[in-house]
Amino acid sequence: MTRYLFRTIFISVSLFAVAWVWQVQQDTTQAHYSVYTQQLGQRLSQIAAGSLSPWLNDTMINTDQANYREQLEDTLSTYLTLGHFRGISVYNRYGVELGKVGEIDSIIEFVEQHENPFSVFIAPIIVSNETAGYIRFVVDDDIVAAQQLQLQKQQQGMFSVVLLLGIFIGGFAIRLYYRKARYAFVK
Repeated sequence: MTRYLFRTIFISVSLFAVAWVWQVQQDTTQAHYSVYTQQLGQRLSQIAAGSLSPWLNDTMINTDQANYREQLEDTLSTYLTLGHFRGISVYNRYGVELGKVGEIDSIIEFVEQHENPFSVFIAPIIVSNETAGYIRFVVDDDIVAAQQLQLQKQQQGMFSVVLLLGIFIGGFAIRLYYRKARYAFVK
């Protein structure tokens, strides 16, 4: 009788521990991906700002360039295809828009029209140790959340496989133990 009680308590505690580890793993993964998304957006905006710095310097020196807006929008279109962005805009140091791509004409109108969460990343464009302008990325959080959910499902699948493997190995170890115990008892 005590053997069955011990088994029941052991199985209950094991199931509780597995559920607790599962919940902790999900919370940790969610926090990790949230930080990862923020760092990714910040790094990407900083890299884009650094790559636009020589172009903005040339534009400030040669103000007679008629096609600077087209060149900028071609470059921004390339950035737009690299990630899940809703829009990218470049401003000079006074806040005058130099170019934009994507579906965002005004950030205020975008906020009013869309209920979906999104993130905005802004990085300064530095030329000769002075801020010459800014670049703004608007990232759709739903797309990033979908990617995080996919990665989380993969991790949960791996966790399930490891759990099942642990159950099989534990069951095999218990059978082996009882077989040896019966054999030792018979002798």
